[in-house]
Amino acid sequence: MKAAIYIRKSREEKDKPSHRLTVQREQLPAYAAAQGWSYEVYDDGHASAARGKTEDLKERSRLEADIRAGRIGVILTIELSRLSRDDSLQDYVGWLHLCAEKRVRLATMSRILDPGQHSDWMLLLMEGGFSSVEMRVLQGRMAEGRAQAAQVGKFLGGRLPPPYVHGKAKAAPVIDPDALVRMQRLWTLAESKSTRAISEELRMPLIAVRRAIADDRLLFYQALRSGPRGELIDCEWEPCMTAEQAERIRANRRNLYSSGSRKVYGGLLSNLGIFVCGYCGRSIRSWQGRTRNDGARTDYYGCKANELKRLCPPARMIAQQTVDERVILNVLGTLSNVEELQGYWDAAQTDQSNAPRLAAIEKQYQTLQVKKQRLVAAIVEEVLSFADGKQQRQEIDAALEELARQKKDILASIQSQPDWETLSITREEFDALEDVEKREMLFMVIREIKVFSSYLLIDYHFPRSAAGDTVARVNLPPPARPGRKVYKPK
Repeated sequence: MKAAIYIRKSREEKDKPSHRLTVQREQLPAYAAAQGWSYEVYDDGHASAARGKTEDLKERSRLEADIRAGRIGVILTIELSRLSRDDSLQDYVGWLHLCAEKRVRLATMSRILDPGQHSDWMLLLMEGGFSSVEMRVLQGRMAEGRAQAAQVGKFLGGRLPPPYVHGKAKAAPVIDPDALVRMQRLWTLAESKSTRAISEELRMPLIAVRRAIADDRLLFYQALRSGPRGELIDCEWEPCMTAEQAERIRANRRNLYSSGSRKVYGGLLSNLGIFVCGYCGRSIRSWQGRTRNDGARTDYYGCKANELKRLCPPARMIAQQTVDERVILNVLGTLSNVEELQGYWDAAQTDQSNAPRLAAIEKQYQTLQVKKQRLVAAIVEEVLSFADGKQQRQEIDAALEELARQKKDILASIQSQPDWETLSITREEFDALEDVEKREMLFMVIREIKVFSSYLLIDYHFPRSAAGDTVARVNLPPPARPGRKVYKPK
């Protein structure tokens, strides 16, 4: 009988050592070997299944696939709650049904239960219920603790807006003097200028400027927090802005109004230069649908080839709302853990393979330059004939051009670091942005979107995983059935 050893501990600090994990990794394989079982280890380490985040449990997904394939006879865990930790019991009961269907038993080092047996099924349900209650109690205590900490002005963790940085061991925020100088300049400009003017003067993204002077940020800079009843709570960190300056910034924000510039794009993703057809490479443009009798209208995205009598047959019209929502969901899902993305980016930058290549190219370049000078001297001194010298010089010039091209390609591949603080955004904050700011945000994140008939490929400016992958696939609704009426551009 083949056993699956499943290991997990609910903690997200991946680099922090865990005695509990060490126990699982040492004792569970020893127990399986003592039982005479052949086994395979499925180790999700510190991944958390709380709040239904089971998509992070990649090894658990692999275990489920092996169970469905009939390769597993028993699952061994330190405790049965390791398989699932959702407080709704839906995921846990789903696992019991799967194991009962595939005749897989569940084991700890003290007992073995068979979900296919009625008595064991009842015990497994009771244990899952106790785990669910425990999870709800822990969540309630944590929420109560955070509420109490907020009431007394404690720092609750998370990313900090500049000029603040984390203190020792992520304690109370402290002020970074260098970042403070830049932010004070921004705040001074915000007392009299528009966000767009500040963005152009400081060469900052418009969205970064708007967030830097939002109401919640102005409170944070004053070391204040808004309480549940609207009261202001003094916080533990040092303020870096006065109440008078904050009020001047708010007053200027109220007095300014939009310039009313003409909208130059038909859809959220059109005219950005990143939205192209996956079949022919032409840009994707916005197409206006017909207005229905009730006044409603559906606009579409489609290949620009539609203007040229359908030169791209595989392309299709797709409703703008469908594409926009799926792209936004993928982007915000990718940005849900900016610290993790920053780690992936830093890991990619630590690859020093470019430095030796650049050094080697520079060395070859200098060697060829010296060779070229000696060649000219040999021709002048008539040591080498002019015809032979001319041919050799052409070969040297071609080699120099090739080295210059290689150097240019390497330098182009080295990216500047993304503005992680600006990219840390929630769905509520994104929805509150104006369309022009949403477009700027998407342009900062996405290098290119390729549209195919049934899916999109979104290429990001940074790695999305530890493997360095930058491309995400997003499925689209299937094309219309043959014979069904579809929208055609006028």
